[in-house]
Amino acid sequence: MTTNIRPYLASSGKAAPPLSIAYPELAAAIGSTHHYTHERAALASALDEGLMADEVARILGGRRVIEAFPVWQGESPTRYAARAVAEMFVAYLQ
Repeated sequence: MTTNIRPYLASSGKAAPPLSIAYPELAAAIGSTHHYTHERAALASALDEGLMADEVARILGGRRVIEAFPVWQGESPTRYAARAVAEMFVAYLQ
């Protein structure tokens, strides 16, 4: 399953770096996971909400997004992205 987030980023008026540039190790790791769309949505949302790629990397501390902020059962990628980004902001402020 693949998800194209370019229309989402284009509609926001902001251009985010491709996942492979912002998180090269994460881009390689998430290709085989069944939570691929959840992670992509969370990363796109984090960048869209104003977190910088290096800030997200520090928040994650070498973990994947779904390791740092697990997906709840039945949670859609959109809802997960909103919750994960809110939790990232909390972690950033602590």
